[in-house]
Amino acid sequence: MKPDCIEDVIALIALYRPGPMNMVPEFILRKQGRTKIAYEVPELEAILKETYGVIVYQEQVMQIASVIGNYTMAEADTLRKLMSKKKPEEMEKEKPKFLQGAKVKKIPELKAKKIWEQMETFAEYGFNKSHSTAYAMISYQTAYLKAHYPAEFMAALLTSEKDNRDKIIKHIAGCKEMGINVLPPDINQSLRDFSVSGDHIRFGLAAVKNVGVGAIDAIIEARNRLEKFHSFDHFCQHVDLRKVNKRVFESLIKCGAFDSMGHKRRQLMASYEEIIELAQRLRRERSSGQASIFDNFDQQNNTEMDQRYETSIPSIPEWDHKELLAYEKETLGFYVTGHPLSRFAGQLSTVTDADTVSILEKNDKEEVTFCGVVSNIREVTTKKKDIMAYVTIEDLKGSITVIFFADIYKKAYPLLHGEEPVLIKGSVDVSEEGVKIIASDTNALATAIDQPFRAVHFTFDTRQLSTDSLEAFKRLLGKHSGKADGFIHLLDDQSKTVIYLGKGGKLEPSSRLKKEADRILGSGSTQFI
Repeated sequence: MKPDCIEDVIALIALYRPGPMNMVPEFILRKQGRTKIAYEVPELEAILKETYGVIVYQEQVMQIASVIGNYTMAEADTLRKLMSKKKPEEMEKEKPKFLQGAKVKKIPELKAKKIWEQMETFAEYGFNKSHSTAYAMISYQTAYLKAHYPAEFMAALLTSEKDNRDKIIKHIAGCKEMGINVLPPDINQSLRDFSVSGDHIRFGLAAVKNVGVGAIDAIIEARNRLEKFHSFDHFCQHVDLRKVNKRVFESLIKCGAFDSMGHKRRQLMASYEEIIELAQRLRRERSSGQASIFDNFDQQNNTEMDQRYETSIPSIPEWDHKELLAYEKETLGFYVTGHPLSRFAGQLSTVTDADTVSILEKNDKEEVTFCGVVSNIREVTTKKKDIMAYVTIEDLKGSITVIFFADIYKKAYPLLHGEEPVLIKGSVDVSEEGVKIIASDTNALATAIDQPFRAVHFTFDTRQLSTDSLEAFKRLLGKHSGKADGFIHLLDDQSKTVIYLGKGGKLEPSSRLKKEADRILGSGSTQFI
């Protein structure tokens, strides 16, 4: 479309719906000057010029009824209502009135009939321009903000969806694609909700489980008063420990909120209780007026406290990466500094043909292969006393429910109750309740990736392939020779033909081959077996 004014955006929103979708190609051709714009009568130009001669809005129909059909605006509004109700029999009753009005306006009868036919076609998809304009303004404003202030826009978007876990995962993935990191909470930088930190986004304290509003307000109040917390003990000394209890400390440590203080999370978990007790004792000494080395508290206490609490922090190694991620997931509900699938990121496309987002666009009963980690299992006892399960699988973009019937669940039980990512094959189940997957097979993702592929299958839709595409595909095959057999599946209206590429056409399966082949042939056209 290449819109260059707000009117184009308004038209796009009105047209991009199931009814008028077939009008879009013609509209674009007219907009770009590749198709000549013609009007049945000169009077139509003033009404339809902004939409390149195509009737798009209900308001245009009202204008045509007035200018061509000699309707009053009240009568034109009645006609608009009839069209919006999509009742052909009611519309047919209006036709003589329109043609008679056109006669009064000295419009040739044949042209008037043609204009009426165009209006009848419009009735199948008509949209209200004022409604579309409101959407277009918001679309333009948010698109502008996303383009010019991406971190601020995504922070606001994440905050607006903070109670929708699947959308948060999806938007975090979107941030990464835009080069914006979503950072874990930080005791010195986090606000209540998502906020901008440099060119990146910082999780808010409200996202941390077990950290309530009272604790958040106490932390932010103390931080504002002090400007910042200089160390873990400094935090313990100055925050209201009646509101920031041990559960709050544990959650903040596990999610990494104290990482900038310079200590490992495992170290703080092993020693925070002792440090809190020391801070409370120092407070009691100060409030009781006892003379001690802490009399000049503001000047000396930080150094002295550091010396006393440093000895209580054990010199132990950090949790391993898997444990760190597990604690992040436990306290935030999300993987932030990493993901169990991240180490396989470059190889996922070789063993999968879908993810939790693309699955939503698949057809009912379509076969898919995707991967993820198990985030929830709900077991159900069948009438035969067997155990089946509804398993939530989460990947880098979101989550989806997978149905494991009893026999498949029994085989997959060890994998589903383990900690490693899994590879699932199954069929799409589309219902009024949403999209689910019915599992047919499950394997450990690492095992599937380590197994060498024996064959590469390409699917061609012969009706859509051009000569240029075939030439590009031929060149691509020459760049990826290897040991796996190659097969081409030719599809047309009547049949499916499979062609073996022979010994001279063996290929090396790789994510690059799949990406390039899918670009030429269409998404999902390449499969490794």
